[in-house]
Amino acid sequence: MKNNNLEVYEVVKVPSMLTLTLREIKADKFALTAAIIIIVMLGAIIIAAPIITTEAATVVNIRNRHQPPSWVEGGAPGYLLGTDNGGRNMLHLLVVASRNSLIIGIGVAILSIIVGFIIGLIAGYYGGHVDNVIMRLVDTWMMIPTMMFIVAMVEILDRNIVNMIFLLVVFGWTGRARLIRSVTLQQRNYDYVSASKTMGTRNIVIMFREVVPNLLPVMAPDIVITVAATIGVETGLSMLGFGLPQHTPSLGTIVNNAMVLINLQQRWWMWFPAILLIFILSLCINFVGQAIQRVADPRQRMV
Repeated sequence: MKNNNLEVYEVVKVPSMLTLTLREIKADKFALTAAIIIIVMLGAIIIAAPIITTEAATVVNIRNRHQPPSWVEGGAPGYLLGTDNGGRNMLHLLVVASRNSLIIGIGVAILSIIVGFIIGLIAGYYGGHVDNVIMRLVDTWMMIPTMMFIVAMVEILDRNIVNMIFLLVVFGWTGRARLIRSVTLQQRNYDYVSASKTMGTRNIVIMFREVVPNLLPVMAPDIVITVAATIGVETGLSMLGFGLPQHTPSLGTIVNNAMVLINLQQRWWMWFPAILLIFILSLCINFVGQAIQRVADPRQRMV
């Protein structure tokens, strides 16, 4: 538009990644439904945290053992999901187990992305010999049989949430490092990095002020999907007896009840609700993760 021989340009405000993510989730009915389910689950777990503690949920009452849910014929009143072999309320155990599994999943996702991000950023930005040395170390670390090592370390360390997060992070950062490194290798060749170097900006400033914001669209979906993957790994380890102990409920320790044949055949309430919750939670997280992933690629966006 011209006015008095002067060109006036309209400044277009670029929407933030959060705005684009909300738009994408709103446009995708599956992702929107999944996000609502996740929010409801998290809200219920947070609200129930002060009421249903680990100590209260793990109180043993032998007289009430193996009671079916209250809504089943012959079920015990007051036990919506029945009781386990120790007479513990399965609903309370499921709430505490979900909380512990989510803590592990979120903790591993955040810590592994931080470790992998720093290592991948350094390797990708500097390139050359630095990249070669770091990536050969990463490749060597990835060759270690993860599950065998975790099983061995579980027998040495105390079985608790902190040690479980530590073990999963130790072997969970390598994939993040390779991902961040590959994207950083592309970013380091762009003009904005060259311009910053020409102006004499320090490398550490360029990396965290210029490069990092362009890596966020890659990191966000990876964090979300890692939460679901970690819950699956923890469930598998605990189900096989190499994860958290029975006195620290998790979705895996509840699913472990299915390893007993009589429970598998006749006492479905002791393991099926946990499997159903894992399935729904993983499915919802993946739907939301895919929506966030589309935000990084304008060609795949639904809006």
